[in-house]
Order: sequence, then structure tokens, then C-alpha cells
Amino acid sequence: MKICVAHYAFFPTTGGVESHLLDLCGELVGQGHEVHALVGSLERRPEHEVVEGISVHRTDLMNPEWIREEKAKRNIAADEEDPGLVEAVRQMFADFIERHDIDVVHGHNFHHFVPEHALALTQLWEDGMPNILTVHEVWSDFICEDLLSRAKWDYIISFCKHVARGILEQAPHLDNMEVIYPGIDVERFSPDNKDPKWADRLGLKDRPVIIHPARMLPWKGVVYSVHAMKTIRKEFPDALLIITDTDDIVDWIRELQGYKEEVLQLIRSLGLSKNIVTQPFPYTELPWVYNYCDVVTYPTIGEEPFGLVPVEAMACGRPTVVTRSGGMIESVVDNETGFVIEKRDSQALAEKILTLLSNPDLAAEMGRNGRERAVEVFSRERMTRDTARLYQRARERHASVSPSEKSSSDGT
Repeated sequence: MKICVAHYAFFPTTGGVESHLLDLCGELVGQGHEVHALVGSLERRPEHEVVEGISVHRTDLMNPEWIREEKAKRNIAADEEDPGLVEAVRQMFADFIERHDIDVVHGHNFHHFVPEHALALTQLWEDGMPNILTVHEVWSDFICEDLLSRAKWDYIISFCKHVARGILEQAPHLDNMEVIYPGIDVERFSPDNKDPKWADRLGLKDRPVIIHPARMLPWKGVVYSVHAMKTIRKEFPDALLIITDTDDIVDWIRELQGYKEEVLQLIRSLGLSKNIVTQPFPYTELPWVYNYCDVVTYPTIGEEPFGLVPVEAMACGRPTVVTRSGGMIESVVDNETGFVIEKRDSQALAEKILTLLSNPDLAAEMGRNGRERAVEVFSRERMTRDTARLYQRARERHASVSPSEKSSSDGT
């Protein structure tokens, strides 16, 4: 098949959706499909490039910030549709589909941020173009509820059961939804993927290392990992917490302004500068980051839609400590692949990390259990196979229904 995977951003932008797209598109290519990623423009990246066999096309019309700026010039709110921009986006998709002979369009998170992409693809759906929407997260606001109800998709993929419940709360009429867990490359995220020279360069050997692989966002619970280090340092004075951070990040709602400096100031005020570092790592080095740590922590204080970090850590055979948040309790099995704690409890976080640091046999057992679970449930081969099956069903559905019949249907 010739597949258009469409989203606002793509690698090297860092985020859960972007990591997922790289895995999905890469595996689709590996299974013999032709994949085109149609995404937003990005400074210092070309309009077209090939990344791991994926043909990546960038344009302003896929960039929600650009869309919002254009609407602001017309005094149109971000969550209101601009008919002129809907038509511009529709024409862009139509030209792209014709130029590359696309069989199916797979959109991601087009139920939020701006309405133009979902409404444009709805018009193309009515004209006979098969489409799929993956919902990575549900927001409790007008635009999300409105687009889940109005936009037309052959199938809606929910990232996990937690997200599926949120979708049905806002659009209980939907009967075309399927849960497909995200998958990762379990060969790349593997206990065997190590680089000793890299570890030596960072000085990680002979120190207890805790990793918090987080974008520096307020709801990612970074401050709780920082506070936990006060307790951990008492028993392990040379323990090191690495907050991976990132420079390439989706920040469309401006959450980051000033927050990173607040975290750095907290580290200094607690006297933890020798025990905590914040350092960005390229996506290619993430398996090394996991494999040279003892514990991975992800104490989110919000409702994590799913969370790829625990799955990546489990695939690398590392025990995890996460909060009881959203879809993470569907991946981490408490007391088996790691520990699940309540939110906003830095003391409980410290205690569970100390349990793992003090009991290497327990940590190793949880790591083995996590690796087995990741391979069995969260491989990208399984995810891609299930997703491609929906592509084919969508194509067959359109082949059997005329455009006039479809335009009078409800899209489900």
C-alpha cells in the first residue's frame, strides 16, 4: 500500500506521538509499504527528506502554529474553523494524494489543536478517500468534543483503554473504534544495545544511576524526582539522577516558558547539583541511556495518555517506578515489572527506588519480566500488523460503497 501518515510534527521533534510515528512508519516500510509522512514545517529541516526509508514532506499548512497565526490575522479563534484554510488544507491533501497515488490517509491527533485538518480530511472521506485517526490523548474542551463528533473516519484507533474511555465519554455514539497498543522496536530497545565508550564518557560506571526520561513539562513530575533524590542521597551519596530533557520539543501551548529554570533553581537550592544532571540525548542514544541505568522513573502528576517511556525501559530490561496515571497502569505491572505509586508522593518514589537499588536481584527479576512483557505485548511488529489490517478494511469499505451512499451516511 501507499500510505500517507499525517501529523503536525515528526522526527527530530521529540514527543510520544513523534516517537510512535517513527516506529510505525519505519515498520510499515520494513513490511514493504510505501510511506509518506506529511507533517508541519520545521526550522533547519528541508521541505522533503528521507528518514529511515520514510519520505518526509514538510509544509506550513500542517503546522498548527502557522494555522493559528493566519487565523489571528482574521480575528478567528484557534478552535474555530476558518473555511478558507479548510479549503486550502483540503486542496493540499488532494494534490498530495493524487501526486503520490495514496491508498489511505492515517491522521494523528487531528481531533485537537486546530480543526482544519480533520474537516478537510472529512471532505476527502466523503469523496472516497479511506482514512484512519489515531487518538493519542483526549482533552476536556470544546474542540476535542466537537471534532470527535463531527469529523468522519473509517476507523478511530485508541492508544489504550484509558484513552478509549475518554473518547467514549465525549462521543458515546462512536462504534468504529479499536484499541491498538503502541509498539516499539524491541531489537533496538534491548538489553544488548550498549556502548561502553559512551558510558565511560558520561562517567556512569560505578554509580547508582536513575533515569527520568522526561520532556521538561510541569506535569511530567520532574520536581518529585528531584525531591526524591534528597532521601536517596542519604543511603547512596554518589547516586546520579539524569533528567534527559530535550531541545526539540512540541510546545504549542507554551508550557515551557520559565519552567526549566525553576527546576534548575530547585536543584541548586537543595544542594543536589552533583547528584542531578539535565542533559538532552538524541533518540538514537536512548537505548544506551536505559541500559546504563539501574532504575527508570516516570512520576507523572497528570493523566499520562499511555507513556512510551515505561515500555522502552521494560524492553531494555530495566525496572520502572511510575505513578498511577492514565495508560501507564496498562503497561507496568505493579510488583512484577516495577512499582506503581500514587501521584505527588516524592517519599514513596524515593522508597521504591531505594528498594530496587538495595536489592539488585529483585531489580534484575523485574527487568526480565518487563522485557518479556514488552516483547509479547508492545512490539512494533504487532502494532503495525494490526494497523495495516485496519488500512485494508478501510480500503475495502470504500470499494464497496459509492460516494453518494457515503455522503448520506454517518461515517461510522
